[in-house]
Amino acid sequence: MAQLFSLAAVEIIMSEHQNIGIGIAWYRPEQWTMLRALASDPEVLEKTHAEWLNFAAKKLEELRKDGILVRKIDVDVQELAAWCQSRDRVLNGEARASFVTDKMNR
Repeated sequence: MAQLFSLAAVEIIMSEHQNIGIGIAWYRPEQWTMLRALASDPEVLEKTHAEWLNFAAKKLEELRKDGILVRKIDVDVQELAAWCQSRDRVLNGEARASFVTDKMNR
């Protein structure tokens, strides 16, 4: 079972099934506005992609300095929305993290 750690807008997943370390959701700049519009919790997401990227890059560097293997997991917001809809899930932090876990396990 995966463990969920939510750090602001960066969803981090640690897999206990595979020795692949941690996955960080990596959002596309052109889809940031769409993500905020579709999210049920836009208040936990940074206002701009640039703000999010700054935070995410710092977190990525911190984790790697701690010797943790980190993978950026590309998130296509349209794919995420379809994934949520097919599972009858609200698009929130928990769903974003589960989506990343799902992509890591493929």
